[in-house]
Amino acid sequence: MKKYKKSLSLFIPSLVSMCLTLNSYAAVATLPPQTLFKNVHVWDGTSDGITKKISVLVENNTIKKVRASDDDAHAKAHIVNGNGRILMPGLIDSHVHFNMMLIPDGIPGLETSTWEQYGALAMVSAREYIMSGFTTVRDLGGMGVGYKKVIDSGIAAGPRIYAAGTFISQTSGHGDFRLGSQPAGSSNAEKLRITALADGVPEVLKVTRENFANGSAFVKLMVGGGVSSEKDPLHSEQFTDAEISAVVDTAEKWNSYSAAHVYHADHIKRALRLGIESIDHGHFIDDEGMKLLVEKNAFLSTNLAAFSQEVLDHPVYGNPNGPQYPKMMQFLSRGEGFKKLANKYKPKMVFNTDIVLSTLPVTRAVRDNAMYMHADMFGNLAALKAMTSVGGELAQATGQNNPYPKKLGVIEEGAYADIILVDGNPLEDITVLGAHEVIFTRKEMRGETVDSIDFIMKGGKVYHNDL
Repeated sequence: MKKYKKSLSLFIPSLVSMCLTLNSYAAVATLPPQTLFKNVHVWDGTSDGITKKISVLVENNTIKKVRASDDDAHAKAHIVNGNGRILMPGLIDSHVHFNMMLIPDGIPGLETSTWEQYGALAMVSAREYIMSGFTTVRDLGGMGVGYKKVIDSGIAAGPRIYAAGTFISQTSGHGDFRLGSQPAGSSNAEKLRITALADGVPEVLKVTRENFANGSAFVKLMVGGGVSSEKDPLHSEQFTDAEISAVVDTAEKWNSYSAAHVYHADHIKRALRLGIESIDHGHFIDDEGMKLLVEKNAFLSTNLAAFSQEVLDHPVYGNPNGPQYPKMMQFLSRGEGFKKLANKYKPKMVFNTDIVLSTLPVTRAVRDNAMYMHADMFGNLAALKAMTSVGGELAQATGQNNPYPKKLGVIEEGAYADIILVDGNPLEDITVLGAHEVIFTRKEMRGETVDSIDFIMKGGKVYHNDL
């Protein structure tokens, strides 16, 4: 027995030592992934200027510390030397249509495309955005959450997606994509749940509830006529007050918000008074409407490339014999008035491209021009905020439906680590983000990436590194 006790007394210190060694190994093995950005100038998404020569620490998918030191990072941290580049939030486009962006041949192209073509082209669209520095998008209809789930799983490259789900449209509304006299429910877009025709409060409620049931973060309905569609004049006012109120009320009950496709001033004011919180487009807004929008604390999401004369060079929208041409002509005289009102009232504007039915080179050119137009009309700082912090604020408006609950569009502790490094100062020169003055008359179209965006990170994962 004494011999056993002696052996045990020798064994216990060895066991303790082994346990300490294993614990130390486990501590090293489970260190969280970290990235320390050193020697960077930071634009945080909200400030008027740049904070120079600091470090930013990322841990897992989150910004852990701004103004970090080497001691804040563990020994296994990955070091990125920015060499004086601008570190800023990943960009946000608050109005895209990934299921429709690259569909060729206008509305007839929607009817002749197959489900796998939609999916494949959506994958290309998503990669287009992440590789241009856009780490978050808000999809305003036609896309559910299936592709979002694929991106979130890490299988495919793409931005975070806030999806509205199926378009909510009345018969002969902006979401009525039927050709000729096709009966309701027979179009390709309806069968694939890209759009739904809903007439009367019960039908509108059903589609709205189905969208939320299927994972939509918010909902979008058509309150007025549109350009791409063929069955609704641009001046047409759509849905009754009761139908719109049913959508608004349902969205509120889901702790989210409703967005409206709308152009004309009177239609905008009606939508705002009925509780719509995001006015998408709004090109024909008047003084009273802009003032009301600000009073309601609503968001304005306008595709400013529509004010460019070059849009008439687009093969669909600029075709004098096409149904979209007369509609487009109505936009081109509205730009100066819109600019004056927005500069006067300074609404919460987000960045919006709304590219549909285009080729891949055209989508890049239109997106770059939309960025340029925003900066040209409202200044570089306003354009940058629209593409970052204001877009992030709109993302947060999805409330308890928010699929990405941390802050977006800012460089601050606790926000998602959505970061780009830019060789140049976008506060002084917006073109370093890819912005371009012209659409179709460029001497040379750019490739998949923007030359001066050298590094792209979303949620702590690197998607592009050209340092």
